[in-house]
Amino acid sequence: MTDSQGRFMRFLWGAVLVAALGLEPTSLALAQSSTFKGNQVFMVVASDVGGGYDTYARLLARHIGTYLPGKPSIVVQNMPGAGGLKALDYIVNVAPKDGSYWGAMPSGIGYEPMLGAPANGPFEPPAVNWIGSMAKEVAVTILQNPTPIKTFDDMRKQTVIVGSSGATATNSIYARMMNSLFDTKFKIVEGYTGQPPVYLAMERGEVQGSAGLYYSSLVAGKSDWLRDKKVSIIVQIALEKSPDLPDVPLLYDFAKTDEERRVLKLALAGLLMGHPFILPKAVPADRVAVIRKGFNEALQDKALLEEAQNMRMPITPLKGEAVSALITDMYASPKPVIEKVRSIFGPIKN
Repeated sequence: MTDSQGRFMRFLWGAVLVAALGLEPTSLALAQSSTFKGNQVFMVVASDVGGGYDTYARLLARHIGTYLPGKPSIVVQNMPGAGGLKALDYIVNVAPKDGSYWGAMPSGIGYEPMLGAPANGPFEPPAVNWIGSMAKEVAVTILQNPTPIKTFDDMRKQTVIVGSSGATATNSIYARMMNSLFDTKFKIVEGYTGQPPVYLAMERGEVQGSAGLYYSSLVAGKSDWLRDKKVSIIVQIALEKSPDLPDVPLLYDFAKTDEERRVLKLALAGLLMGHPFILPKAVPADRVAVIRKGFNEALQDKALLEEAQNMRMPITPLKGEAVSALITDMYASPKPVIEKVRSIFGPIKN
C-alpha cells in the first residue's frame, strides 16, 4: 500500500467512525484529545455507602479511568436521599455540564416524572443523557428470621413492616404495587438514608424486612445473612427469575389477568437497566459519545469482570442508547396502563 493509499484508508475509517457516532470531525477530534487530562471525574451515587448501587459504582470507578481520554482519577461521592431524587436534582440542576459529574442512579429514577406529573400528563422522562447500565436486576422481598411468614400468600394475611429510603425507592414502590395488585399487607416505614440503615433497622427490630431491594445489593452487602439463613427470600420481583433463585417464586407468575401482566411489564421494565449512570442533558453530544465509549469498554475489562465475579456481582450491561430507547418505550405505553401504574405507585410530591 502506498503512502497516499494509507492516508486515504485512515481518512476513510475516520469518516466511518464519525458517521457511526453522529459527530462532526472537528468535535470528535476535540472530544478524544485529552478530554479529562489532569482533571477528576466525580461519580455521584444516589445511595449510602455499602449498598448495591454504591458497590457497583465503586467497582466501575476502579477501572473506567483507563478508558477515558486523559485517564482521569474517579472520585465517588455519596448523595443519598428521597429514593435518588436528591442526587438526580444535583446532576440535572447543579453539576457542571462538561461531563465531569456523573450520576449512579437507582433504576426507578426513570419513573419519577411519570409518577410526579399532573393527572393528565405530560409524561416525560428525566432530562438527562444515559451513559448506560452495568447490570440487569432482580428485586426480592426479604424478612428477618425467625419469621412466621413463609410464603407470598402469608403476606396477604399478616401485616409486614418494611423499611425504605423514600417514596421513589424500590422498597416503597414494589410494596405499594404488591399491596394494590395482590392484596399484600405491607406497612412501609420511610426515611432511612439507604439500604444499610434499613439492614440496621431490621437488626434492631424496627422493621421486619425489605419489600423490594435488589438481590445484588443483598449479596454484596449481606452475603453472610444468606449463608447463615438469617433472612428468608419470600418472592423475587422481576420479569424473569434470577438463576441463583430457582426455587423462589416470581411475582409475575402471580398475575391472573392481562391487565395485571401489562402493568407488571411496565412497572418492572426498569429492572432491565438495574444500575444506570447519567450525565446532565446539556453535556455536549461529542463528549457524551466519548464517555459512553469508555463505559462500554470498561465493562469488557478483564480485571473488572474478574473482580465482579469474585464479588458475585453480575455484569449484564446495557448501552446508553438502549437505555434511552427503553425509557422512551416505557413512556410510550398505552395511557390506561400508565395511569394504572400511577395509581399503584402514587403521584410523587417532591
